[in-house]
Amino acid sequence: MYAFVVFVGLALALAVVGQVLDEVLPVKAPKALSTTITVGVAILGAWAIDYSVFRAFGQSLRADWQNPVVTGIVLVGAGEFLRAVAANMGLSISIGGRDRSKTA
Repeated sequence: MYAFVVFVGLALALAVVGQVLDEVLPVKAPKALSTTITVGVAILGAWAIDYSVFRAFGQSLRADWQNPVVTGIVLVGAGEFLRAVAANMGLSISIGGRDRSKTA
């Protein structure tokens, strides 16, 4: 259970970091480039803290270098999924000067 909570927490934190970087950078990048940068940040973050979601759930990958790479990709996917679920529930996981006139 704790492995899942850590995974969800990291995914949400990565989604917030991605939005902060998108708001702070002076150049507005296309969505595909922004997602690619987020994947890179996720891979570097997973490598820096030596975290593998697959090892946490007792699974192993073929090579050790695959753990942070695939974990970063899965974290970005989970963050986008959680953001979509929250949006469908009427919640907003957004930062910055976006339209906040809608209330839940």
